[in-house]
Amino acid sequence: MIKDTKEFITESKIINILQRLSRIDSTQPEGNEKEVVKEILDIFKDYDIDYKMIDHGKNRASLVITLEGKDNDNSIAFLGHIDTVPVEDYEKWIYPPFDGVIEQGYMYGRGTADMKGGVTSMILTLLYLLENNITPSNKIKFCFTADEEANGIGILAVKENKILDDTKAIFVAEPSNEKIGLAEKGALWLEVNVEGLSAHGSRPELGVNAIEYLFEYIEKFKCRVKNDETNELLGKTTISINKFNGGIGTNVIPTEAKANIDIRTIPGHSHDEIIDMAKTIAQDMMDDKSNLNIIIDVENNRPAIETKRNQRFIKDIEQTFKQLKYDFDYKGIYFYTDASQVIPDIKVPFVILGPGDDKMAHQRDEKIKLSSISNITEIYINYILGI
Repeated sequence: MIKDTKEFITESKIINILQRLSRIDSTQPEGNEKEVVKEILDIFKDYDIDYKMIDHGKNRASLVITLEGKDNDNSIAFLGHIDTVPVEDYEKWIYPPFDGVIEQGYMYGRGTADMKGGVTSMILTLLYLLENNITPSNKIKFCFTADEEANGIGILAVKENKILDDTKAIFVAEPSNEKIGLAEKGALWLEVNVEGLSAHGSRPELGVNAIEYLFEYIEKFKCRVKNDETNELLGKTTISINKFNGGIGTNVIPTEAKANIDIRTIPGHSHDEIIDMAKTIAQDMMDDKSNLNIIIDVENNRPAIETKRNQRFIKDIEQTFKQLKYDFDYKGIYFYTDASQVIPDIKVPFVILGPGDDKMAHQRDEKIKLSSISNITEIYINYILGI
């Protein structure tokens, strides 16, 4: 007899799995995600599962578990990353970041919200299907990826191994406050290096001030980037100068200056056009001034992506919410996810739908509500059973 989902998804199960995951330090830059992979495989040790571990070296790994369906020509994929951002202010945490402390219905710890809570929902969903010997309509792929918080070596390896080539829709289990995430902003990070000409501080006319020309470059760049359009879920494209270095002394005209620009784009805003414009501004300034050199480097380039509400995939998710008598709403995600590395290539509908509040991501005393994990797991299971 198939167990009722609410009966299956107990708080004790949620706590057990999430504590096992959150007590493993998988922070960047080391990651050590292979330890999380081993823990996930241990959770499934009593089941005969079809899995592929992708070894990235240096104790880093990703994992894909596949559950065969009645139709194995197409698959539904779930994406969840198993690395976390670092803990830089350990001594200021009220709750130790790797203890998995429970208080008033929340679990505290680094990565509980971003996104080992979502990974817990993925694991519980697969456990339910296995325990009840359910063969879903479509093949289901559970992808646990390394390095999402940095360079995305995990999802890129999944893509290179063609694991998602048969996928027709993707769930991204990132925290969405249980709302249906239909879009995410793109991220384009530019490093601007300016080289000028040194001189004594009392004779600025003899030098080329790298800092002043960097200021000028930034102002021209910000004026030229198009941000007059508004996306219903994501708002406008934004530009933020988040790092700035230059100068060696108050009495020396600086010969070098560097700034890092974080551009968060909305769908339809071409990153190639922004990069071309950035380089054109630099070239125009160099043409107008001798002894001035401006170099533009692209540090990160992830396009904005979105799914339309009228997609059958989204309608089926809405129906699942209605079936469970859960209210639903839509949202946009301001940070990038693993989806940005694959959706532009495979062009399938996706949704960002996971437990926890995305505002808790990367925060001190990060936490997740245990009931949120339960609700999302129930949505995942009932979606799979309903398609």
